[in-house]
Amino acid sequence: MRYFVLALLLVCSACAAKPTQWPAVQPAATLAVAQTVHPQHDWELMAGVLPDEPPVISPEALDAVDRQLLASLAKTPGRTVLDQAMVRQCEEIVTANRERQRFVAVEYWKEVATCMKADFLLVPFVTQWQERDGGEWGVTRPASLTMDLYLIETASGQLRRYHFEEEQKGLAENLLQGRRFVKRKGRWVTPQEIAAEAIEEGTKALGL
Repeated sequence: MRYFVLALLLVCSACAAKPTQWPAVQPAATLAVAQTVHPQHDWELMAGVLPDEPPVISPEALDAVDRQLLASLAKTPGRTVLDQAMVRQCEEIVTANRERQRFVAVEYWKEVATCMKADFLLVPFVTQWQERDGGEWGVTRPASLTMDLYLIETASGQLRRYHFEEEQKGLAENLLQGRRFVKRKGRWVTPQEIAAEAIEEGTKALGL
């Protein structure tokens, strides 16, 4: 049985769809990172739509995602990362210079990137966050997360997007995720742990 599960994991890992891999961003490039956005209205989105009932996400959870993202980006030697507090200043400047509060989100963030004078601006969005109801080895409701990472190249305005969406499944379905199942050791994880995996995979896919 053990060998059957191992073989299944290898097959499923090989068959799993891989996200688009963008060209690598050079370590010398300056990167600004915005605070994690939890949108309440569709006009705040750069792509996609909101769930019918947007979740309640605590400020502490969003702050933790911000810290995870900075920690992940700090692993690249020699990279200059401008943190969320610095980006917030430019958000306020851009908002103050606009005539109306509701505007095209993509253009707004491109203006923020220009204000930052950074080579790239990374903007994380979380639109679904469901806490695990239960423990590591048994739940009545699994954790789920929907996250998007948008990377804007300031000079060209090019937009890269990484989309992550998961509600953790039971053992049989979880096996189909191969590498994630092995990494989690069969446990039921929290949305915070799923966010860490999304950040790890997303920053790699974006070339960071």
